[in-house]
Order: sequence, then structure tokens, then C-alpha cells
Amino acid sequence: MKLIGIKYWLPLLWLIFFSSATAGQFDVVQTREEVLQKLQLVKMLIASSPVAKNSEDKNAKQTMELVHSLYTRANDAFIAGNLVWADAFSDEALSVMEDAARISSDPLQVEAKQRSRYAELLDDVRAFEATYKDVRKGLSSNEVASYDDKINRTDKLIKDAQALIRDGQYADASKQLERVHTIYISVLNELLASTSFVVDNTTFSTPLEEYDYELARYRSYEELIPIAYAQFKPDEYTIKLSERYVQEGSAALGVAEKQAANGDHSAAIKTLLGATKQIQTALRTVGLEVPE
Repeated sequence: MKLIGIKYWLPLLWLIFFSSATAGQFDVVQTREEVLQKLQLVKMLIASSPVAKNSEDKNAKQTMELVHSLYTRANDAFIAGNLVWADAFSDEALSVMEDAARISSDPLQVEAKQRSRYAELLDDVRAFEATYKDVRKGLSSNEVASYDDKINRTDKLIKDAQALIRDGQYADASKQLERVHTIYISVLNELLASTSFVVDNTTFSTPLEEYDYELARYRSYEELIPIAYAQFKPDEYTIKLSERYVQEGSAALGVAEKQAANGDHSAAIKTLLGATKQIQTALRTVGLEVPE
């Protein structure tokens, strides 16, 4: 069912049923059949509404959760024989659905959401670019040549997105940036898992130098956390689990910084290595492959 359809016929259906509800002001009591019809209408709208199918929209999700709750209450009241409450909850569910459909079909609202989505994706792309530059530091040009080739292909996608923006095609522009996301995630996974990146033969002249290196390494993984969340879109439980590892890593980092401030860089390095492992685990939890 198309949204435009709801836009035009939902108010009509709502008016028909709402007229019966307001008739209560004149001592007209809703019959069991009328309340049942209203319940069936709510159930049908829940099943067919495009608002319900827009799972990526947090507002739409919250709206549908409210409608489901109202429908459940209305249905429970109906089963219990309380037609007054069944009718009231049904009316409220219809009202919420009507408001949601009207907002979702408003061209200005749609464009605003598309603009916001494009801006979010563009920020993510910039973060990807900065992270990639940090991760590839210290590697030879030969080691990163194949990765650079793949990343360079994103330039055209970004330019295509910008051209689409000039024509006001925000949804299509966002799709181009989503392709850029996919390329960056793939490259970062390959780069992090590559032998050249995992095997580190770097030597240090002092513990302080090694500490600074490990601190930079910790930061590079830490920067991947919001990017991984944005790309893999983990569920609430997975995010909480990942954040627990992030918090443990951050706590260990604090300890390492205090140890370093006291001049015990050897101990700080060991603590920092443990902190980095926590961040790596946080990344693996949401689906980003990183080396041990």
C-alpha cells in the first residue's frame, strides 16, 4: 500500500469512525459491532502502513510501538466487554497513525530527513578517510598500493553524490555514499587483517618511545568504534556489550596514563596493550574484523 493512499483515505475512514466517537457527547453508545470494526481497521493499518515498514526511522519505530500498545489495550478491553475503553484506545491508535502518515508524506519532512541522512553519511565518509590515513601510517607504498587503488575509486562516487545533491536528489546521493562506506569498511578489514599490518617489527630506543607508539595504536582502534557502529548498525544488546569493552579499555587507558606520568613506562605499556585488546574486542563484537 503506498503512503499517498493512506494520505487520502485514512482521514476519510478516520472521519467516519470519529463521528461515531464524538456522537457519545449526545448519549449515543457505540455498539459492539462498531467497536470491532474500528479494532479491525487499526489492525489492518498496522499491517499495511508504510510507517510500520520504515524500520530505519527511529521516530517511525516509536510511533508503531505506541500504536501496538494502544491496539493491545483496546483489544484487551474489548475481550473484557469494556466497549468504552476499547473504543477510546482504538480512537487514540487511529489518531497516532493519522498524524504519523501525514508527517511521513509531507514533502518538506521527507526532504529534511533525506538531507539529514546525507549529512550523516558525509560525516562518516570524512571519518573513514581520516581513519584510513591513520591506519596506513608506517606502511610502505608497496604495502598499501592495492588498498589505495580501491579507496581512490570512491572519489568518483563522492563526486557523483555531489552532482545528485545539486539536482536535489538526496536519496540517490545517499546511496552513492553508502557504496563509499562499503568500500572503506572492506579495505579497513583487509588492511587490519593483513600480515604486513599484524606483524610489527618496529624497534624502539626507549620505553617512552614505545609507549607513545602503543598509545597512537590504541587511539587508531578507538576511532573505529563510532564508524563500526554506523556501518554495521548492531542491535541494542550488541552495542551495550561492545560499549562495556570500550569502557574497560578506557579505564585501562587511564591507568596507563597515570603510570606513564609517574615515569613507569614499562608498566604503562603492558596496561596499554590490555586496553587496546579491549577496544579490539569491542570492534569484533559488532562485526569488524581486527587482528589479535
